[in-house]
Amino acid sequence: MDGKDSGDGKQNTADMTQFVQTLLQQMQNRFQTMSDSIVSKNILFAYMFIRIV
Repeated sequence: MDGKDSGDGKQNTADMTQFVQTLLQQMQNRFQTMSDSIVSKNILFAYMFIRIV
């Protein structure tokens, strides 16, 4: 094995690491959006319920 192979392996690892980090960030953003939506709907529901009662 020469230095080029080792460098390619490190680049592949770096690329995969970046890919996984990006994927996890996108998932976190989507879950945060869903969470915010759920919280907003619950607050709206509570507000409407209080006005009725």
